[in-house]
Amino acid sequence: MLRRSIYFAMLASAASVGFAVDAPRISEVIVEPAEIVLTDADQSVQFLVTLKMSDGTLRDGTRQAEYAIQLAEGSGAPESVAAVEHGRLVPKGDGAVMVVTTVTDPVSGKKAGASAKATVQNFAVERELHFVNDIEPILTKTGCNAGGCHGKQSGQNGFKLSLFAFEPKFDYDALVNEAHGRRVFPASPEESLLLKKSTGATVHGGGSRFDEKSESYKLLARWIAQGVPYGDEKAPTVARIEVLPRERLLAGVGEQQLRVIAHFTDGAAHDVTRQAEYKAQQPDILKVEPTGLVTTLGHTGEGAVMVRYMGQVDVARVAVPFSRGLPESAYAQFEPKNFVDNLVAEKWRKLGIAPSAVCSDAEFLRRASLDAIGTLPTPEETQKFLADTAPDKRDRLIDSLLERNEYASYWANQWGDLLRVKRGGNNELKAGTFAFSGWLRNAFAQNMPYDQFVRAILTAQGESAENPPINWYRHVRNTVAMVNDTSQLFMGTRISCANCHNHPYERITQDDYWGFGAFFGRLSFKRGLGNEQAVIVKKDGGVNQPRTGQSMKPKGLGGPEYEYVRGEDPRQKLADWLTEPGNPYFAKAIVNRTWAHFMGVGLVEAVDDMRVTNPPSNPQLLDALAKDFTDYRYDLKHLVATIMKSRAYSLSSEPTEFNKTDRQNYARYTPKRLSAETLLDAIGNVTGTQEKFAGLPLGTRAIDLPDESVPSYFLKVFGRSMRESACECERSYAPNLSQILHLMNSPEVQDKIASDKGRLAAMLKDKKPDDQILTEFYLRAFGRTPKPDELKDATAMLASAKDRKSALEDFEWMFLNSKEFLFNH
Repeated sequence: MLRRSIYFAMLASAASVGFAVDAPRISEVIVEPAEIVLTDADQSVQFLVTLKMSDGTLRDGTRQAEYAIQLAEGSGAPESVAAVEHGRLVPKGDGAVMVVTTVTDPVSGKKAGASAKATVQNFAVERELHFVNDIEPILTKTGCNAGGCHGKQSGQNGFKLSLFAFEPKFDYDALVNEAHGRRVFPASPEESLLLKKSTGATVHGGGSRFDEKSESYKLLARWIAQGVPYGDEKAPTVARIEVLPRERLLAGVGEQQLRVIAHFTDGAAHDVTRQAEYKAQQPDILKVEPTGLVTTLGHTGEGAVMVRYMGQVDVARVAVPFSRGLPESAYAQFEPKNFVDNLVAEKWRKLGIAPSAVCSDAEFLRRASLDAIGTLPTPEETQKFLADTAPDKRDRLIDSLLERNEYASYWANQWGDLLRVKRGGNNELKAGTFAFSGWLRNAFAQNMPYDQFVRAILTAQGESAENPPINWYRHVRNTVAMVNDTSQLFMGTRISCANCHNHPYERITQDDYWGFGAFFGRLSFKRGLGNEQAVIVKKDGGVNQPRTGQSMKPKGLGGPEYEYVRGEDPRQKLADWLTEPGNPYFAKAIVNRTWAHFMGVGLVEAVDDMRVTNPPSNPQLLDALAKDFTDYRYDLKHLVATIMKSRAYSLSSEPTEFNKTDRQNYARYTPKRLSAETLLDAIGNVTGTQEKFAGLPLGTRAIDLPDESVPSYFLKVFGRSMRESACECERSYAPNLSQILHLMNSPEVQDKIASDKGRLAAMLKDKKPDDQILTEFYLRAFGRTPKPDELKDATAMLASAKDRKSALEDFEWMFLNSKEFLFNH
């Protein structure tokens, strides 16, 4: 409150001395809702006061507004009908009032206002409380049934509730009937353990959740005093919730009050702003209070606030611009090449950020080569590219990279992580692993359409020698694993928690989960040739919902329900539904995953956590990329080329004053650490040495390895995926002390540098001068020639060295340990 008072005082002071002549003024005040009817004493309504400014922007005035209550009809004291507390209308007695709202313009000092009509009915009539609609929301809001408290699988200190009120009858029994009824005591509600522990009057591991003056306490005490009624089991339930405003643009450190409305199955709608839960999805950009007040934290970007109430979710988006009204000159150097550029530029203008300059040709060649094929360009490739003066040379480079053998190897390795291509604890599954790895490589080499690629994996049956994709099912052997991996891999959605209860952050129920699982209900496994696995499809079979025992019909998430047909493989219906052009998940999931690979940050982060409550940073761009991908018949190389050929991809990684705080809108390239395999191959490229992996030919590259079972301490230290799950997060890019020590001191790296068969030894044997040797290492490690001062200083140091060979080895070691080498930038 003090900060807001100072802010408005400063604006008023600035206006009085003429410093804010051009500052926007309030042109209109809007109060929502304009008409209110409260039918019992427990209801309240959160006002939203929106200020329309003279520059066309909208600002929240809910907390700054002054509220006056006036009788709309009759006589008496208006405060006996209603009051406004922090922008919330609270009933006090029957009657009708006008709520007059006024806001003082911080520039002109003039007042502007609007009014709303409120009617209170049946205030003195005490209704019987309903356990599901009145009590469960309190247990959820205060965290009692959260996973870290009584909602976890084993409960807490002998008291267990269903997670997020998923099973109300179970919760009612736990509160009312367990522990000999000591948790609730109708004869003396204040002595109930439920209230004494929640207020901290009795020792409680969860601490105090509310005090005796709170509305939660009063409602719980009333429910207990009423005899702890469960209520009508057929009473209306919450069908959906709606959060207002859905989108808002705030400048600097600003705030926005949210309002949440619950829509019930009987058509009724109630304000549940104070009962709903809130979570800021980008806590570095936004924070949100339990009352629904959102505050920005000064960082540029767009944040989302997840709102949850009684199993229903919605989301509000709040954008924080870097500045307002950047001159068009800030965008003059950015020349859009395709729809990607148009859509990112549209977002930049909205947020008041501007792009960095286009990167140099040398930077682009190294960047594109590492991103597309996991391979450093050779000095010859670099010099040829730098000498090319054709305006389309970057596009031609991209086309050539996508046709190289390394493209298939690199992307097969990436997907090998996600599809768990591994032989397990012994080598008896080696043949199937190698076959699956080879199949992936061929799929990318031939540019197999992505829908066919996914269908081949999902519907695979037979033996691995005949059909390598069946090896996916070796590590995904039950319905739960099949559902979880399929949704995470091919739909970009994590639904594992809906196995046991409705999804807390998505509109996915437990029935949805097991309906999806029914697609796999006829799978069976047997041992094939040797020790390899075979997948067979039974003529009959199905899946039961574990909680209800109900036999489930195959059903896609939000899709149609299918009937089982004897002799048919239900997975074909799954593949049909999934790859259908209108599917809301399929194209967006792979587009987002691919975008994140090249741009460093996904349109949705994490890339496999796409859900209503985790919206994309640029939904228009995600939709456009998905449509383009579908229109081009799921052509992966087309998708890659579309991203790489955009102007946005070619921007410099150097921040500017207009984008230095931006982290999610692609106004500059995001530097990335090299993956373990790419880095090991790059070291071999610079040093001119070949790696020897156990059981594989000398010179096999790390990106060509069939699985994670090939021993390599280097790859382990630098975070290669162990392929235990379908999550991108298994591969680690985080630096650690072991990596630093390994690069600096390990015999493995030192031996490569000093090898008599290495690149340095060959150049010394050919008697190349220092400047040529140094230039060669700059070209190989950094993809550029040395700057004049770099070359001058380095040759001077070498000239004064007592041992030339050792000094050159030190320089080579320096290249391998530099950030410019370890990062793609």
